[in-house]
Amino acid sequence: MKTGYSVLRFALHHSPDGKLTQQVKSCGDFADVEMAFDTAKAEALREWQQAVSDSTLKGGLVREIRIKDTEWGYELKRDHLVVTRYWVHDGSPAALV
Repeated sequence: MKTGYSVLRFALHHSPDGKLTQQVKSCGDFADVEMAFDTAKAEALREWQQAVSDSTLKGGLVREIRIKDTEWGYELKRDHLVVTRYWVHDGSPAALV
């Protein structure tokens, strides 16, 4: 069984037919949970900064872009829609006895 922690990026994208679809990407594997959460936060902040910059350049079509701290990691929200999640996944969950 895999040990350690992984950071996964879940993001919404428009498919060719215009519908929203979810894509999942690994952002790395880490030995300790603190490093995994630090990486998830850094990635969320990087994407937030890019989104704020893009929104400003495009005339401010998005009213609010924010990061929400969650139990599992971080979410990037544009207005009321969660567009990206950076979640920390435990590769070796506790066994039930």
